[in-house]
Amino acid sequence: MANPDISVIVLTYNADLNDLKKTLRSIMLQKGVSYEIVIADDGSSDNLSDEISAFFETSGFEDYVLAMSPENHGTVINVISGVEKASGRYVKLISPGDYLYDEDSLKKLFDCAAKNDAPLVFGDILIFDSNAEEFTVIKKWAYPQIVKCYSEDSYDPEAVRLNNLVVADNVHGVSTLIEHVVLLKYLKMIEGKVIYCEDLSYRLMAYEGVKMIRCPYPVVMYGYGEGISTSGKWEERLRNDTRAANELMLSMPCSDEKFKELMRQAFEERFSGDRKKMKAFFAKHPDLLLKKLKMERSPRYTATEYNEAFVSQILGA
Repeated sequence: MANPDISVIVLTYNADLNDLKKTLRSIMLQKGVSYEIVIADDGSSDNLSDEISAFFETSGFEDYVLAMSPENHGTVINVISGVEKASGRYVKLISPGDYLYDEDSLKKLFDCAAKNDAPLVFGDILIFDSNAEEFTVIKKWAYPQIVKCYSEDSYDPEAVRLNNLVVADNVHGVSTLIEHVVLLKYLKMIEGKVIYCEDLSYRLMAYEGVKMIRCPYPVVMYGYGEGISTSGKWEERLRNDTRAANELMLSMPCSDEKFKELMRQAFEERFSGDRKKMKAFFAKHPDLLLKKLKMERSPRYTATEYNEAFVSQILGA
């Protein structure tokens, strides 16, 4: 397909074939937009090219691309490989075991991006237990908690930047749709510095004022339990990636020196893991403490309702 609306890039590394098929089904059920599927594999020990191609052939789906790396390089380079193979105006990243929420998920994101001329849009998510035998919803805090600043009628770029970089109220990467050229630009900025956390590129986007609009619907069902961001063994790697991204931002020019100093203090104190430093930071910035407490006392939660027929189709039930 020449220049589809969206390239859905499925990021694989030693993926379970059944999980991958479920994810692919959720994509192939999409309506209302043109899309292609790009499988970007990061040097898995088992190359599933033949099995993937056979699944697409059986499903009657032809608009796919395989980007299979012979070596493992880490998630960021794998994403770059997939994006470089993609031809869509926008890119949706997803991993095996996660699903699009319903048949209109891509259309809702695409329409929101087009209406608002936004390089990045995101929606809400539903979280389910990826270790459970039956589809089981888990109710958790939603991110971001503060959403008014992302709305199309009251967009506030300064609040978006503050909330992503200092308040730690980030956009959830799994729920995003991003303009192709913008995503590739910021991935290239972190290439060689950040290894696993491709969504740290979104923090750089917030830092430089890239417009981010919230699509007020659930768009993704996220399997909780086995991903990089939910497994304890990856914590040190994630900390290293975050540190590298923070150092990169501090090295970048900023016209607002006051904000840059606030960001530096946040990186060194707020996110240090040292309770004394954290207390010292909030003592200097009581307004941020109030914002943190407000989120904790009146949290926003992830979606809990879903279309059972759609989920049954995905699971092959």
